Amino acid sequence: MENVEQYSSGNLFMIEEIDAENNVLCIANYILDKKAKVSVTDEQIEFYAITFDETIKRNMFLFVEYDEKRGVIIGK
Repeated sequence: MENVEQYSSGNLFMIEEIDAENNVLCIANYILDKKAKVSVTDEQIEFYAITFDETIKRNMFLFVEYDEKRGVIIGK
């Protein structure tokens, strides 16, 4: 049987703002009434900045899975 703890239990947070200068994503989960600032790598900030701009052009929202216990974004 697989260890259940190996799977993350993240929640979806919407990206509100991208601070490319400091490599920080400002994210929020309005259902849980939570906000966070997450430091990411140069590669990740570039990916999120491009994707964020594209979603704004299409009047959409960009969400990421965020593991609050570890304070990290899960996946790309």
